[in-house]
Amino acid sequence: MIAKLNLLPWREEKRLQHKRRFMGLLGAAVFVAAAGHWLTAEFIGYQKELQQVRNDQLQLEVDTLERQLSFLPELEKQREALNSRLRIIEDIQSERNRVTHLFSMLPALVPQGVYLDNISLKEGNVLLNGVGDSNGRLASLLSNAERSEWLKDVAMHSIEATKGINSEDLTSFKASFSMKTPAMVASTYDAGYELVKKIDGSSCNKDNTLIVCKEVHSE
Repeated sequence: MIAKLNLLPWREEKRLQHKRRFMGLLGAAVFVAAAGHWLTAEFIGYQKELQQVRNDQLQLEVDTLERQLSFLPELEKQREALNSRLRIIEDIQSERNRVTHLFSMLPALVPQGVYLDNISLKEGNVLLNGVGDSNGRLASLLSNAERSEWLKDVAMHSIEATKGINSEDLTSFKASFSMKTPAMVASTYDAGYELVKKIDGSSCNKDNTLIVCKEVHSE
């Protein structure tokens, strides 16, 4: 006859072991989930901080660029002011060259018997006032001016009979002409001509003015 065995304590022990194992696994799962959540939160926070640093750096660059761009209108004004001053200097230099050139041409333009009382030069336009001892002398003055390659728009505005200090017969006149620029004179020549500036009077002309000289090309 088989003796009866009480398996309840063994079963209860097994049940407790399974329960403890389950609780351990559950605790480990909770721990892993919490750790994963914490690590994810830390990573996201780090990425946010890194992105904020990048944003701050980008904003700094933008602010620097905006400050630089804000200087552009002022720089443009300074550039325009400088260009304006340079143009004024160029105009003064050009007018000074015109005066020098005009006085260098007068001996060849004004014939004997013609006397100038006043010469006015403004922006290349010349007005002459004076007297001549005959109409023929004044005609020579106009002819000399018209033949000059440096002058244009030659005109006689008035001729009046008058008396000199010794009661001699004279003719007062008003004449005008315009002075050409070196570029205008050069444009009337072929490519064998070039603009040069006389500084020593050693060639082409004997005045210290801008002139046109012809190059000699050997064929």
